[in-house]
Amino acid sequence: MMISILKTLSLFGLLGIIYQDFKERQVYLWLFVSVGIILTITFFQNTSPILYSINIGINILIISIVVSVLFLYTKYILKKSFRDSIGLGDLVFFMCMAISFPTVAFIVLFTFSLFFASLLYAMLKPNLKQSSVPLAGLQALFLFLIIGANWSFHFINLYLL
Repeated sequence: MMISILKTLSLFGLLGIIYQDFKERQVYLWLFVSVGIILTITFFQNTSPILYSINIGINILIISIVVSVLFLYTKYILKKSFRDSIGLGDLVFFMCMAISFPTVAFIVLFTFSLFFASLLYAMLKPNLKQSSVPLAGLQALFLFLIIGANWSFHFINLYLL
């Protein structure tokens, strides 16, 4: 029962992120925090505290490496400000994902959400009014679809990987 409530709340939170990021290109911090907490509770309920801590540590390390490479690429190759390359909301969403899934699921979801966002943005770009990429919204859409489909059809337990 509790898991169903958490899944429903997480899906509504993801819908909020999608809507706000597409509409305004900014998302309220409390919405990211709410989704992160709900997904984290779901993860924590499905694992031991030690495994949870190890997975979160590895995931945060992965995000740190990705963001560091992006920072260096932006600064030295693109010669642009880091703030012009990625939004704060996108970075916060990365962290929400990092604390919400075991490492194997996180790597798969994070990687495929970036591919999904790239492909979908390329298709939607001609119809969008703003030139910035709604990355957090597109990644939230990907998670919404995966969590919703997984909840409906029980493909795999994302927390036992």
